[in-house]
Amino acid sequence: MSSNNITIHSTKKFRKSLQKPASEQPNTSKHVLLKDRIRSFISTLSKPDEQTAARNKKVKLEELHTFANQLSVLLYSGVPLLNALNILADQMRGKPFRHFILAIVADINRGLTLHEGMAKFPKVFPNIFIALVKVAEISGGLPEVLQQISEYLHKQDKTQKRIKSATAYPRFVFFFFLIILIGVIYGLVPKFQETFASYDAELPIITEFLLGVSNAALRYIYVEFAIVVTAVFVWRKFKKTPKGIYFQSSLRLKTPIIGDLIKKDILSRFCRTLRVLIKSGVPLVTALEVAAETAQNILFTDALFKIHKGIIAGETFAKQLSNFSLFPPMVVKMIATGEQTGSLDKMLQNIADLYDVELESKIAGLSTIIEPILMVGLGIIAVFVILALYLPIFKMGSIM
Repeated sequence: MSSNNITIHSTKKFRKSLQKPASEQPNTSKHVLLKDRIRSFISTLSKPDEQTAARNKKVKLEELHTFANQLSVLLYSGVPLLNALNILADQMRGKPFRHFILAIVADINRGLTLHEGMAKFPKVFPNIFIALVKVAEISGGLPEVLQQISEYLHKQDKTQKRIKSATAYPRFVFFFFLIILIGVIYGLVPKFQETFASYDAELPIITEFLLGVSNAALRYIYVEFAIVVTAVFVWRKFKKTPKGIYFQSSLRLKTPIIGDLIKKDILSRFCRTLRVLIKSGVPLVTALEVAAETAQNILFTDALFKIHKGIIAGETFAKQLSNFSLFPPMVVKMIATGEQTGSLDKMLQNIADLYDVELESKIAGLSTIIEPILMVGLGIIAVFVILALYLPIFKMGSIM
């Protein structure tokens, strides 16, 4: 493929290539085709509210890679595409994903291709999924490509779950302690203040400070509530603006400990995405466009689109990467070697594997790094509150 834009063969040719000749079809083929048409017709009569609800629901990566894997197995076994999709839809009764499959079946029956049907659900099927299916429809080998997609999504799903599980416990401890601290400030301290007021004695500085914080919090509780609500509203609006998106992306990369983890995950995902696309026959320029959109960070996305323009202008991939500090020198050198030796896809695989190993190591040690820091910080606050509340009581007891 010399052109950057991929064109699709005519729908009739595509559909013929996915189905066996009539001579090879079993005697029940007419009944199967009739059932397919009835199912697709029924899917078009689904309630609008039900379809809209399904469209708005996010599909988990686990569901997506399972779908790709099962469809690949069915196609490998010689099952025609429409039959395979209907089989998968039957297995997913009661699940939102069923609606997407039936909608795609209806689109194929109307003359569209598989990737065109998937493209109607951009929130469900990632760009890499659609792009690879599009390539497979041209060159053949749809089962092999679906297997690659399944492996890619499975790897991504495992990494995301590991990061979530590693940060789940520290998050729980932090928010649990925050709730306890709010309860102390708004509920416990005022009761102690009544006790302290009955004694005519000078209170320690830390006690005076804690009582002052509690009094101010109670006095301006409505103002605080208004500030919190306003802040949440403004933040939700701000994070959807271009400046807000850039701010979030920059903040995530600069966050201590977590930022390095996010950057390695993005680099690994980018290299793996680019490698899968190039190996499937997608030109580098087109592959970069798709990979840029899967970065999930606007700083990386912007850099990759600029690199894309530079390659079109005649620069090498490695040369363009070296213009951006987001890409470490090791990545640039390895890609330059891949370009020179004609093994860019293998080099991208090596980079992705390297970062995957680093990610696993970092994730494994994440809880051991965060938990001590969190516990020390929370311990200091807890000791401060205990001393502030009980030190006056101990002093009063020693005087009496």
